[in-house]
Amino acid sequence: AAAFAPAADTVPKARNCEAEDVESGTSESSSSGSSQGSRRLGARGCVMLIVAAMVIAIALVNYARKVFGRVGGPGRFAVVEQQGARIPAGGEVRLYFVGSSNVAWQTWPDQLHMYLSELGYTLPTEAYAHANLLTASDLAPKCDDQADFQSLQTPRIGYAGWGSWNFAFDSDDDCAATPYQGHASGVYPFRTIAGHAVSCLSGWGCKPDKEEAHQRVRPAAVAEDAKHADVVLLSHWINDFKQQYSGYSCFNSTKFDSLTIVDITVEDVRRLIRAVHKVNPSALVLVLALRPEASGPRVVPEARAKVAAINGKIKDGVQEEPNTAFVDFRIPDGIDMFQTAHPGHLNCRGDRLMAHSVLKALYERRVIANSLAPLPAGEVATCQVESNCAGITDQACCQAAASCRVARSGKCVPYGPGVGR
Repeated sequence: AAAFAPAADTVPKARNCEAEDVESGTSESSSSGSSQGSRRLGARGCVMLIVAAMVIAIALVNYARKVFGRVGGPGRFAVVEQQGARIPAGGEVRLYFVGSSNVAWQTWPDQLHMYLSELGYTLPTEAYAHANLLTASDLAPKCDDQADFQSLQTPRIGYAGWGSWNFAFDSDDDCAATPYQGHASGVYPFRTIAGHAVSCLSGWGCKPDKEEAHQRVRPAAVAEDAKHADVVLLSHWINDFKQQYSGYSCFNSTKFDSLTIVDITVEDVRRLIRAVHKVNPSALVLVLALRPEASGPRVVPEARAKVAAINGKIKDGVQEEPNTAFVDFRIPDGIDMFQTAHPGHLNCRGDRLMAHSVLKALYERRVIANSLAPLPAGEVATCQVESNCAGITDQACCQAAASCRVARSGKCVPYGPGVGR
């Protein structure tokens, strides 16, 4: 921090010198050419001093960006850097989020914005036509580091309960009237996706009596909205694998196994990816993984294999698309990582690990020039469950710990699950 002191001291002195020259030149008429010449020399000297101060200040800012990863003070985080990234440190990163309740009731987009800002990047607030949220909603938990990101606007599309099929079609012309086997009698529209009947209605359980049933998010509209985005993040398909809780009514009460649903999801997600790339082929599309299953606030270890199989199939399907990557993340066992008010939704701790995984993907795909420093693969699991925050001496380990965080002071301090939810 002391390195910044010379520039801070030099600029005011230069300004004072310039002011004195102006005053001395106007306070009274000069009686000799020599005094006028000396004043001119003095003014030139002050101008040179100002220019030198500005050059020094710019050099110090660039040095801070390189060494600390952010501007304005000593490094809060352990960082890693690379050459040849698309967006240099200090550049603008345009993000576009499409999700369900996981972007409305969770804070990972906001935390991602915070980390990118701390690393020196600017996230412009675009005037997106279809984003319905600027921040996480009031239903999201309040995190220990809420003050670090509560003023940041991170526009997103987030509709609780929606499935991937509600974001995949530009027309309903292929929807056919079908006798409904679900919770309401009648004939309602269904279409065929990957050989299976899927409702054309939107919302949780595809309930025909709900107002949102006839709302749509069209791929072409998303693509037009995201035409200048550097990165499009998709987490809109998570509810595809929660249909058992609504009696599979979106599938006309037909119980599909997980791998059958995968086929539906992959077709839907590909449709949205292709729409985005048709308009903006340079955008990196990141498809976020399905989170682990939870019992109360903790992971169900016995369900990990099932979720891993789903994620593996989704990854294989979407990574066939150009400029597309799948972002997986690890949620540790034995720690409160999920909300209790919204079962199955990650809390502040889980959202932080999600944000870290996105940063890692952006760095590995050479979108950004610097990121949080990764741990050696063999240390990740150990650091993630470390709860003695004061005893952690490795900054990178503190960053990775689910129950700790690096405070603005640089100290490793406890990090709770969030309050209110």
